[in-house]
Amino acid sequence: MRGPWRAALALALHIGFFVVSLGLVAGLLMMAGMTFRRDTVGGLKVAFAALVVGATLLFCLRAVLRNKVRPRGVPLDRVNQPNLWRTIDQLVDATDSPLPDEIRITSEPSVTVREDTALLGLRTRTRYLEIGLPMLAALTTSELGALLAHAVGRLTGRSRLAVTAHRVLASVRRTRDGLTPGPVKWLFAGYARVFTAIAVTTTKELVLAGDAAAVRVAGKRTAVMALRKSVAVELGWQDYTDEYLSMAATIGHAPDVLLGFRSFMDHPTRKPALAERAKVAIAEETGELPVRTRVEMMKRLKSADKEVDERPAFAILRKPRNAVPELEDHLLVDSLGPRMPWPDVVRKAGAAQSAEKAAQLSAAAHQCGLGVDPTIQGVLVAIHRGHGRDLVNPVLNPGLHPSTIDQAAEDTLTDLLGCTVVDALVCAGRAHHELDWGGPPGIRLANGRPIDPDRLVRPAVADPRLIPGLHRVLVDLGVPLRHTREPAEEPEPVLSGIVSPVLCSGESYDLLVTDRGLLLLPSDASAAKRLLAGTLAMLREAEEEQLSELASRPIAELRERSGAQWVDSRDVARARLDQDKTGWSLELDLYLDEYAMSTLDDVRVVSGPDEGVSVLTLRSTADGVEHGEPYHGLSELMGARMELDEPALSLD
Repeated sequence: MRGPWRAALALALHIGFFVVSLGLVAGLLMMAGMTFRRDTVGGLKVAFAALVVGATLLFCLRAVLRNKVRPRGVPLDRVNQPNLWRTIDQLVDATDSPLPDEIRITSEPSVTVREDTALLGLRTRTRYLEIGLPMLAALTTSELGALLAHAVGRLTGRSRLAVTAHRVLASVRRTRDGLTPGPVKWLFAGYARVFTAIAVTTTKELVLAGDAAAVRVAGKRTAVMALRKSVAVELGWQDYTDEYLSMAATIGHAPDVLLGFRSFMDHPTRKPALAERAKVAIAEETGELPVRTRVEMMKRLKSADKEVDERPAFAILRKPRNAVPELEDHLLVDSLGPRMPWPDVVRKAGAAQSAEKAAQLSAAAHQCGLGVDPTIQGVLVAIHRGHGRDLVNPVLNPGLHPSTIDQAAEDTLTDLLGCTVVDALVCAGRAHHELDWGGPPGIRLANGRPIDPDRLVRPAVADPRLIPGLHRVLVDLGVPLRHTREPAEEPEPVLSGIVSPVLCSGESYDLLVTDRGLLLLPSDASAAKRLLAGTLAMLREAEEEQLSELASRPIAELRERSGAQWVDSRDVARARLDQDKTGWSLELDLYLDEYAMSTLDDVRVVSGPDEGVSVLTLRSTADGVEHGEPYHGLSELMGARMELDEPALSLD
């Protein structure tokens, strides 16, 4: 079944979803009225049944219908940005599409329309046209126009039935994903599967309609180029965020985000590399309608050539020199301080990172038990004596596979020692970090000569016989060999996710998975309360708020709570995850001697088969809920120590 008939069937099913629910209650009330005329007691029983069923359906529908689309980003009104709104008006007229209620600038690398709806998509309340700041930075005005035409063109499609069916489909999926596990989600997920199977083709229809609108408005060449380039922008934005924006967050200063990303994308090294990565991503993309298929279909469309506007896309904004910084200030987190030029951001962040690595090396020297002097001179002596691996052992991931430990030790020691050398030079005023949009920040000496700390120290780390030569080179560079930092404090654990509840020794706990260990907090939520949380929206929201509040607390504070149990990753010898029809169980072999970092009550563990090993067992519950990514965090935490039973619970 294709075309509007499939969309009509999907809408009929969706309307029937409400009609059947209301009809069931109405039918019971009619039965109650008819029974009451003949048998008063029997009529009251039927009326009571109707009341119970009606109340249950009301609670279920309320939980389902409360899902809303929240506005994101920064709104742009007509008064402050008339050029942008004028462009949207022209695109709406050209595509015969409904006008968005709001235009918003977001930090996402996309251009899309999000709709807040009622009755699971049957009625539209608010349309948000969202334009990603990365798109304003990396595209031309014509390319942005093509993506805008695609976004609004999808609101019209080839038929109104298809548009409505797709809007309902989006709302049904969003509602299904937002429901708390329980009876309501289980029932609604079944309905969502049936509806999706019928309405899924509407997505393809609207995507193709949007592509046709983009070709008609912007021209074939520009529309195809914009589609391909959007893939590269998405890849580039992720790299830019990880490599550059993270530096700004580290030092607490706001950089020029848009101009920086444009410089990043236009760099002669980055540009071809991102284009090649985008080409590979497009070629390897799977699905019903991949980008390469859309491109081929767009090339077949007939379209007259359009005049190309090669200006940067942010030129569509009024007074971009003022508007862009204001948008960035609203999009950036509140904790970032005053603006700082990118060269200064890189210089300050690079120095802070080097100092942090030097402090880690100093901490490792104190913790390794070898009596190593934490200065550069002392570390060189330890390496020369063959103690390099033992020196960095305290900072190595305990979950490493034995076959990778030697290489990991070499890489870690090279990184820490190299950064300590750079930190010594920076503190002495003999070097600084330098902005490079083509790769990691470079390091340049005061005389203008670049220096690569990895190439400088790695040969001697790999072969301790070369340490005397490295010593001479460092002296020639003017490195203060007595340089050291105060040992770094134990890092605060970072939460990956929560599973609530799990069973340990017959008692319920909230399991918090961090990058340093597992924290068990006594849970006061009963099975009945969690069962109702899947039905009653108020209880569901309260539970979600409780888990969110728990996730926002510092782990150190949570560890001080009464009854808290801490399993330190360094004490784990082995972990085994088994899955069966009722859930999963996690068995941990722990070394709980006088040097153990874990804090566990003796009643929570039992003696293991091996001497000196204790066993802690955690078990999932049927009503358990998740917050964040606990299973992915568990996989990262345990590493090679984790054994998975087949079929195993996915940890990815």
